Amino acid sequence: MSMLENSSASTNTNETVMRASERCRVMMEARIPSIAISMVLILVGVSGNAFVIHIYRKNSSLRSRLFYFIPWLAFFDINAIITIGTFSILQDIFSMCFPSLYLCQTLWFGVIFCTTTGASCLLLIAVQRYCYVFQRPTLNHSKWHRLFISIIVTFAVVFAIPVFFIVDLREIKVAGVNGSVCGDTLKKSKHIYKFIYFHILLSLACINIIIITILYVRIGLKTYKMSTNENHQSSRRTPGLKFTLMYITVFVVYIVAYIPANVIIVLPDETKTELFHTLGNKSKLIAILVAHRMLIFSHVSNPFIFYLFHARYRKEIQKCFGNC
Repeated sequence: MSMLENSSASTNTNETVMRASERCRVMMEARIPSIAISMVLILVGVSGNAFVIHIYRKNSSLRSRLFYFIPWLAFFDINAIITIGTFSILQDIFSMCFPSLYLCQTLWFGVIFCTTTGASCLLLIAVQRYCYVFQRPTLNHSKWHRLFISIIVTFAVVFAIPVFFIVDLREIKVAGVNGSVCGDTLKKSKHIYKFIYFHILLSLACINIIIITILYVRIGLKTYKMSTNENHQSSRRTPGLKFTLMYITVFVVYIVAYIPANVIIVLPDETKTELFHTLGNKSKLIAILVAHRMLIFSHVSNPFIFYLFHARYRKEIQKCFGNC
């Protein structure tokens, strides 16, 4: 009897493994379009932001204090694109069998760190633009620039550390198949910490958005008055207005791109499992995945926004490609 029982148990185990493997394969095949989109975004985003750093560092007219934070924003964008893109691809490949807890936690740390540095850099750009337009030199002195970059990097590291305690390999069961996915922990003992952390994250994001919005509303009104003032030469008012529109566009794209991820992160655990791990309409699944990861578009689109609004940057890009 014992031999029969062992044989039966072994057969059941093999069937379970085969079902799990088959489920992983089917889920990965359904997510191939999402993997392709992530790979294209990584390639385009890293290349575009690398050009931003190269052009702004190479051209002496673009190395002014007024544009100091733009290459830093591009650097943070590259980090965010690589981290978010890699995480997205791994989640698509291992949608039901994520390989490592430490890899999961490290990628979550990277995502929180990169998005925090990017959002903080947008705040620095808004404050610097405000100081420039209202002729308040506080952030226009070069001695402050490196200090503020150090502060936002340190803050991002400290703010991202808690993910090592609230991120886990979540055990899920879909269509009778057990699997493990990378996500926020389901352990009841850590629910309160997870709740507090995610709501602090959302609160800080909202505060950041409100502060930047107030700054740009004041900047926009001031710039508009300056542009309509007959005492100002048109050669000076047009660039000022365009730079303000450029920064506002970057900020608006950032808000729109981050809304889906921030909404999904506070959804109930059962809803997240149903959204991302249930095979129904494949087009719907891809649409949900793209919406959830739309935050990467914010980091990819910035070089194109700079190209549209910044004439000197556009001229240098055209010169660079013209020499190729």
